Amino acid sequence: MMNPIFERKHWMEYLAYGFVGALFYCVLLVVHLKEGNYQSLYLLYIGNAAFGVAILAYNFKLIYKPYEKKRTVSMLIAAHLTTIIGTVLSIIFAAVLLAAFYPDILSSTPDTLAPENAPPQIQERPAGWLIMLVMNALVLNFSVGSFISIVSSYAGKINQTKDKPAHLNNRISDRPVTNKA
Repeated sequence: MMNPIFERKHWMEYLAYGFVGALFYCVLLVVHLKEGNYQSLYLLYIGNAAFGVAILAYNFKLIYKPYEKKRTVSMLIAAHLTTIIGTVLSIIFAAVLLAAFYPDILSSTPDTLAPENAPPQIQERPAGWLIMLVMNALVLNFSVGSFISIVSSYAGKINQTKDKPAHLNNRISDRPVTNKA
């Protein structure tokens, strides 16, 4: 018997909510890229919070599903898969958007492409801006999504004392489940 978390219809949910989270992040990224200055970098952090809102919405949906409602570990796995998919999509979208707004960002002498008031490292080599955007999307989106999925999985459960163990593989016997190897 396959775990319902890994069914095809669930993968479409992970992709849909991950896409929505990446879209929320990219809306504020577009505003930051349009302004083209270093002071608007705070918009990326607001975008990370917006990414977290999409993950939180998915966790609220999971709380009321019959299978995930019974198992906290199943909720954690589903929410983390959504977070990973959304983070990867955010990184891809960030790179594509930066290349769309500044096509010469990777050329050897794009001194005029650096954002205004940027540190000297970015002004000399604007490709560092791409690294900043990718690192922001990778580290902060994953951290925010992970934190929200952990907190909402445990805080959202109504009765945690009756939590049943989540079996990620087939049971081979009817004996009680233990953590001993």
